[in-house]
Amino acid sequence: MKEELQSELKGHLGLISGLLLIVTVILGSGILVIPGLVFEKLGKDGIYAWLACSLLSAPILVTMVFLGSAYPSTGGVAYYAKLAFGQYLELLVSLLFLGATVLGLPSIAIVGATYLQKLTGSRVDVHLLATLFILLAACFALSSNATLASWVRLAGGSSLSLLVGVLVVLLMLAVRANGVRFNGPADLSSIAGQIPLIFFSFAGWEIASHLSADFRNPKTTFGPAMLLAFILVCCLYITSAALVHVSDIKSNFDTPVFQAALQVAPTAPGWLLPLLGTALIAANLFGSVVAVSRLVLYLSGQRVLPACLGYLRNGTPRNSVYCVAACLIAVVIADQIRLLNIEMMFCLAGMNFLAIYVISAMALARLRRGPVSWLLAGLVVIPAAPIMLSTKSSLIYIGSTAFIAYFSNRNNRARLL
Repeated sequence: MKEELQSELKGHLGLISGLLLIVTVILGSGILVIPGLVFEKLGKDGIYAWLACSLLSAPILVTMVFLGSAYPSTGGVAYYAKLAFGQYLELLVSLLFLGATVLGLPSIAIVGATYLQKLTGSRVDVHLLATLFILLAACFALSSNATLASWVRLAGGSSLSLLVGVLVVLLMLAVRANGVRFNGPADLSSIAGQIPLIFFSFAGWEIASHLSADFRNPKTTFGPAMLLAFILVCCLYITSAALVHVSDIKSNFDTPVFQAALQVAPTAPGWLLPLLGTALIAANLFGSVVAVSRLVLYLSGQRVLPACLGYLRNGTPRNSVYCVAACLIAVVIADQIRLLNIEMMFCLAGMNFLAIYVISAMALARLRRGPVSWLLAGLVVIPAAPIMLSTKSSLIYIGSTAFIAYFSNRNNRARLL
C-alpha cells in the first residue's frame, strides 16, 4: 500500500459535493430540538430570534470564506492564526478546536444513538450505539478521494432531501390548518437573551474551514460553496422555526417537529422523525470526522503531534482518522462512567468555538488590512465578548487551554533550538 508523508491533500471536491459536505457539518439534531426550546420561552417572538441570529452569524461566515479562499489549508483556523500571530496562537486555536470537537462530537453521537433506539426499538445501550456511529463515520472518512465525494453526495443529499421534504410538507399542512399570523416582535430584550442558545446551532463554519484544501479549486469554489451552504442552512432553520410558530405547539417543546407532526399530520408514520434525526446526525458525524482528521494531519506536519499521524495512504490520512475515532470513543466511555455529561460537553464545546471565531476575525483583520476586514472583525468580536464573559466555567477552561498552549509552545521552540 502506497504511503507518503504529506502536509496537504489533493483536492477532490467540486461545488456540489463540497456544498453538501459543509451542510452536513453544520446541520445536526439541533434543528429538531432548539426551535421548540426557543418557542417555549419566547412564543411568537421565537422566529425573530432565529432571524437575528442568522444576521449575526453572517460576518462569521464571510470571515471564514475570505480566509479559506485566500489561504486554503488542512490547518484551517489554526493555520490562519499562525499566519497572523505566530505559532503560539496556532497551537492555542488547535487545542481549542480539538477540545471542542472531541467533546462536542461524542455528544452528537449519543443524541443520534437515542434516535436510533427509537427508530429500531432497540434496547442496546446508547453508548454502544454511539460508538457504532463513530466507527461508521471513521469508515466514511477512510474512503478514497473519489469514493468520499460519492459518499458525500449520497449521505448529504439523502439526509438533506429528507429534511427539506418533511419540513416543507409539515409547514404546508400547518398553514392550511391554522393560517399564517406573524406580528411584530414584542420583547426585544427577551429575543436577545435567546440568541446564545440559537447561536451554537450555527457553529461549524470553523470546522468547514479545514476542508478548503479538499476542493479541487479552493480559490474559486470554496467561497461559493460556503455561501450557498449558509443560505441553505439559514432557510432550513427559519423554516423549522416557522413550523413551530404556525403549529403553535403546547407541549413536548424538546421535540417540536414531532409535536407539530402530531398536531397537523396525526396519521404520519411514527418512524419518520426518528429516521430523520438518525440520518441528520450520521451525516453530521461523517463530515465532522473528515474535517477534524485534516487538522490532525496538519498538526503532525507542524510537529505538534506525532509524525506518524501525517502519513497518507492512497491519498487518505488513515492514521489521523484512527486517532480522531479513538479520542471520540474515549469520551463516550467517559460519559458512560459519568466522568462527563452531555450538558457540560456541549457548553465547553460551544465556548471553544466562540473563542476560535474571535481569533479568526482578528486574524482576518491583520492579514487583509482594510475597512472591510476591520468591520467584519468588529461584527464578530463585539457580540461575542459578552457571551464569553457570561460563563465563568468556560472562561476558566479556555484560560487553562491557553496556559497549556503557552508551555507546549515554549517546549516545542526549545526542542527545535
